[in-house]
This record gives sequence, C-alpha cells and structure tokens, in this order.
Amino acid sequence: MRILVVTNMFLSGNGNWVAEQVRSLRDLGVHVDVAFYDTKRTRLNYALSTPGIARALRSQRYDIVHTHHTYTLFNVLVAKSLSGVRTPVILTNHEPEILDRGGRTRSWHPSSHLRHWLGPKRYAARRADFVIFVARQLASVLGFDGRHTVIPCGVDLSKFRPMDRRRCRSRLGVPEDAMVVFFPANPSVQRKRFPLALEAVSLVRREIDKVVLLTGGGIAADDMPYYYNAADVVLQTSYCEASPTVVKEALACETPVVSTDAGDTRDVIEGVEWCAVCPEDSSQLARRLVAARGRQAGNARRRLLDLELDLAQVARRILAVYERVAGQRPVERPA
Repeated sequence: MRILVVTNMFLSGNGNWVAEQVRSLRDLGVHVDVAFYDTKRTRLNYALSTPGIARALRSQRYDIVHTHHTYTLFNVLVAKSLSGVRTPVILTNHEPEILDRGGRTRSWHPSSHLRHWLGPKRYAARRADFVIFVARQLASVLGFDGRHTVIPCGVDLSKFRPMDRRRCRSRLGVPEDAMVVFFPANPSVQRKRFPLALEAVSLVRREIDKVVLLTGGGIAADDMPYYYNAADVVLQTSYCEASPTVVKEALACETPVVSTDAGDTRDVIEGVEWCAVCPEDSSQLARRLVAARGRQAGNARRRLLDLELDLAQVARRILAVYERVAGQRPVERPA
C-alpha cells in the first residue's frame, strides 16, 4: 500500500507526532511519501503547495492521500482536480480550537478567527472520504455523523518508560529532596494557560518548603523522558486541547498527571492512580499536586495499552482505516 501524507506539521527528527506516526506506519511495511510545506514561515505556502501536491499525485499511484489539517485538505482537493486522479482522501482532525467555544484563545489576528470558525472545519470533514478524529469531543462539537472513527495520538512506550527518579534529577541538576512539578508546554503559548499553573504552584509552596517548577518549550525531544521521570507530577492547565501527547507521555513514565478538563485527558487518565482532572481553580489543582507528591501512577502503562495508544497499536488502527477506505473506493488514474 502506498500513501501520500500531506501536512504542514511534519518535522525532521523525533518529537513530532505526525513524524512518529509516519515512522510507525513504515515499520508496518506501508510505503509512505510525505508532502510537507511550512505554513509557519508564510501562509502563502498553503496556496503555493498545491502544484507540488498535484505533481506528486500524477507521478505515483497512491492508494490514499492522508492530510492532517482542515486547510491542507482544501489544497489536496484542488490538487486532485488539477491532476485528474480520484484517490480517496482521509482527513485527521486534531484542531484544539474546535473545543474553545468561548473563544478564550482567540486573538485579534484574522487567522486566529479563521482557525476558530467551525464552518470550514465541518465542510472539510464532509468533503473527505473518511475522517479520523483524535478525540471524540471534536466530532461531537462539529456534530459530524459521516464516516469517521476516533484514533488518538499514540505514544512510544519504548522511549517513554519509568526511569530512576534520582538519576533523572541528577542529570537535570534538580535537587533530590525537592517536590518537582513539570509543566511540559511552552509557557508563552496562550492556550496552555501558564499563569494558572503559576498560581497553583505558588499555593503548593505554602505547604511544601522546596518546590521546583520545570517548564517545556525548549527541551530536546530525546530529553523529555528524563523530565517526566524527574517530576513528582505533571501539570497541564490548558484552556483547550485535542488529544494531548504530553498526558500520554507522562503516563508512559508512570508519572501522575493533574490537569484541567482539556480534550480527551479525562478519558485517558480514567482510573489511573494519583491522576486528576480538576476545575479551573488553582486551589483544587494545588491540592491534587500535593497529594501526588512522591507517588507513582503504577497502572498507567496498562491503561495506555488497554486504550491501544502505543505507537504500534495506533499505526495498526490507521492501517485498518487505509485498507477499508481503499477497498471501498478504488484508485483511478487518468488515461
């Protein structure tokens, strides 16, 4: 089976979930080509990418085109029209702003309003041959009842695993006797709501003398397991998420997670020891942080396996979707 993945999220190296998904599919023997274009550099790349996608579709016989964002789907549809192929298109929707119905993460910029507008997202889902939502909440808010399934982002259980806490703290230069809270997101990203995390940790410091707050944003992907394992607890305070990988990475390391009710976090941590979803209240977050100090989420890895969230399990689920869609609608090439 030959797949063309079209994305504006693919990065070289580890740490990007699209790249990891591609790697895990290739491990199953799927031939995956990637058409990546960097829309962070310029939004014009949305339009400029279309001829390249059309050339790729003409040059190879693909069974499926798999795209990872609403607006990349529109590029794919235009490219299909230009190339004359009828290759089925699968859309993965992982857009957290869908769940921000209060607009708390919306800025003044027109592109921000466009990201929050549900109309194009509903239209894109209807135009795709099949939709993979990374969280059931996304399909629910969109009111989508077409052909779809829910497959959350996976986690590499061989990379993210329990490690000796003392050694991890020594590696990072963290005091062994401190309570360590890890906020794995970039504090400057508005959606992550770092000020609430600061409020919660300041309340923890009233009860515990030595508290260290570690933050993400500039950590090398290969170093992330050391941070999870050095921490007593991982703190997520986001306004909205889709299927946050940091929650699953923390659980893979058996580190407790305390979080606001963001994306599918509640579903993932259900029944996991010392984990909690809290209201958007710093005092309640602080109380659960203190309770998790020195604890281990001992049943967390079993929970991930039961939910089929290991990278290999997710890859097999995606491959099953490919086979289903390709079988339902044969690929046709222009004469």
